Amino acid sequence: MGEKKRKRHDDGAGRPAKKTAIARSFGNVRVEVVENKNVVGPVLASTPGLKQSSKISFKAYKSKSKILPDGEHAELLLQSSEHPRLDYLAREEKDGSSNSLLKDYIGVFDPATSKLQLVEVKKVTVRTTLRSEVDELRHEAAQKLTMMAKRNALATEFGSRRSKKALLEMTQNAISRGLADNPDAVKDELVSSAVLQGMNTTVSAMPSKKELEIAVDSAKPRPKANIAAEYAADVYSADTIVGKELLSLIPVKDWVDASERGQGVNVTSKYVARRVVKLCKSKEFQKLKVLKFIALCINFNAALKSKGKGPKRVPFKDDLQSAMGEDVPAAVVASIRRTFSSENNDLPRWNIDNLMTHIAAAALIVDNLEVDMSDLREDLKLELKEMKQYFIELGCRVYPPTETERTKLKLSKAEAASHLVARLKLPLAFPKVRSSGPGKRR
Repeated sequence: MGEKKRKRHDDGAGRPAKKTAIARSFGNVRVEVVENKNVVGPVLASTPGLKQSSKISFKAYKSKSKILPDGEHAELLLQSSEHPRLDYLAREEKDGSSNSLLKDYIGVFDPATSKLQLVEVKKVTVRTTLRSEVDELRHEAAQKLTMMAKRNALATEFGSRRSKKALLEMTQNAISRGLADNPDAVKDELVSSAVLQGMNTTVSAMPSKKELEIAVDSAKPRPKANIAAEYAADVYSADTIVGKELLSLIPVKDWVDASERGQGVNVTSKYVARRVVKLCKSKEFQKLKVLKFIALCINFNAALKSKGKGPKRVPFKDDLQSAMGEDVPAAVVASIRRTFSSENNDLPRWNIDNLMTHIAAAALIVDNLEVDMSDLREDLKLELKEMKQYFIELGCRVYPPTETERTKLKLSKAEAASHLVARLKLPLAFPKVRSSGPGKRR
């Protein structure tokens, strides 16, 4: 027997109870465009590439007005520094496309008065910057001003008669004396006399010779040493030489993986090549990161471009990345460039010496405070006298290799003549600051 089909009920018992809402009629709606002349107002913000917290509040600023053919326009600027590491900046960005020229409005409808008010909405784009970079640039600018004051104090105490005379002339010329026919010249002259007379009373407050030696020592292009260290290994730490942030960014997994597979590590430095396999096998990852820092600094030094006797120039971003290695993170390359180059993107003599002393101090960490400087000298293309001076500036004592070290390094007596070993031990032996005596009278 075939199944009987159920008959469809024509009554409304199965229909839903919901009914279609009938729109309320408000009659004629009046539309009014409201011009917002205040700085604060509704904005339409886009956050490309970042996830922004809704708890961050912004401060509104009104930038300089621009006079355009259709009237005067003022750009809106929103800024926030509530995040512990990031600065937020929101501003109008117009790329010239058709979408950027469109205007957006927000409407508020009042059903009691049947009025619709429209307000123009500013479209802004929120960008972020790392605050540590800004603080670092400010710190470098303040450090340069402090260094200039230290150099002037050094020249005043230990300089020649010519340098002292030049500093005195700079001090006197900085005081405005006025012209003879100027009625304010008398006031300026009184100020100048008071300043010069006050110099006699401040001589007693001038820093002592020892304080000046400390100031000169701190202004030298070398890493900061822990003078109060009880052990020589604590004088220069990896956090001081390389930096905690850069240490966390330097990758060494590629070296460890290649060593475990029995493959060679491709490096351009003879100093690094002699030590990388040993550190990979012993799993000394901290020293391995310091060793890679040395390799990166050697590549950075080799990539510098020299023009005559002027300072060496840092190549462009893509060329520098290629010289440092395509597998090196861009943040690591940027950190090394910021650490050792000046604001003009070059390396004067002071910056070059600072780079070399940091490499030498890092080598002390890798080689357990005893460095045969031969390989490092060849990698940096320096004379033996120059390489020796850099280690002396770090407080090291430099000796020819002993018989035991010569046997360990497999050197003949003739080869040992071109080798020097730098040792760091307490007490540190920094070079003494020489004070120039009074010049001979002619």
